[in-house]
Amino acid sequence: MTFQKAERKQAALKIAITGPSGSGKTFSALLIASGIGKKIAVVDTENGSASLYASMDKGPLAGIGFDTLAIEPHYTIAKYIEAIDMAEKAKYDVLVIDGISHAWAGEGGLLSKKESLDQRGGNSYTNWAGISKEHEQFKARLLNADIHLICTMRSKQDYVLELNDKGKSAPKKVGLAPIQRDGMEYEFTTVFDLAMDHNAVASKDRTSLFDGQVFKPTVETGKKILAWLMGGKPAQKPEAAPAAAQKAEPKAKIQAGQGDGFPDGADDGLITQDDLNKLHAAIGRLRALGILDPTIDKGIRKTVERDFAQTSEFTVAEGVAVLDYLAAWELHLNTTMAAWELHLNTTMKAPRAGKEA
Repeated sequence: MTFQKAERKQAALKIAITGPSGSGKTFSALLIASGIGKKIAVVDTENGSASLYASMDKGPLAGIGFDTLAIEPHYTIAKYIEAIDMAEKAKYDVLVIDGISHAWAGEGGLLSKKESLDQRGGNSYTNWAGISKEHEQFKARLLNADIHLICTMRSKQDYVLELNDKGKSAPKKVGLAPIQRDGMEYEFTTVFDLAMDHNAVASKDRTSLFDGQVFKPTVETGKKILAWLMGGKPAQKPEAAPAAAQKAEPKAKIQAGQGDGFPDGADDGLITQDDLNKLHAAIGRLRALGILDPTIDKGIRKTVERDFAQTSEFTVAEGVAVLDYLAAWELHLNTTMAAWELHLNTTMKAPRAGKEA
């Protein structure tokens, strides 16, 4: 493992387009896609809206052809991943996923799945574990797709109340939040936010081509991004390992006179099921003492000092550290409550000032 000179490489583009309904996300995605490649596929989750732009004989999309694949409810992660697999195998230049908001907040999406788990009486905190893991798998499949990818996301308008020039509170639009899990938009190479007038601004742009600009996306937008990409070093795909070498040899072998053969750092193994049960029980006791799930989650993440999708990902050492942390937290709460109860009892039993005991 060594440091190397940083070089921009020709990795597959990952572009996101956000905007409210009617802002032109599908239209803009098709224009940008046609500037990037000739063979275009569209995953349509919007009731066939993409097909409305097919075979146009005039306007910006005239002469631009594409193939479509419709995804109907339920909008499961498995359907999206299967669509990406199909597009890669068919050797499309660009894949437009229109859109990925349904995977989060649509019928059968991840939020719907979480709600179903909660209704079955599951633990609201631990139910997030499987949902987060599935979302991370979806995100990883998008980002690692061996194809240029354009994803659209519906957005909602956020407002705050501010004092106007008359001294009265008035709503003010402060931005557009995409309907997906928080932070999803930051995973892309470039993110275009569309307004209702179809103008776009780049809220994130690793290419630096669109900083500070307000513009309507065109075919040239895609061509600019592609030209920027081609200015990098060609990416080299790793060679497939020989079939005989694909089966990994054990890292350590037991041999006479050479110890037990186990690798050092046994604490690097995953947390045991017994400790995992203890951890969930400790979380339950904190919840019973009035600590909210987000506060518990924040404390656990601060303890392990890394991001994680579910607690079963902890190493043995991390599991022990979290158990110790939760135990200390519980002891502190119980000690504080006991001291407060003692104070109340003492106060209530003490004679009033100026009166005989």
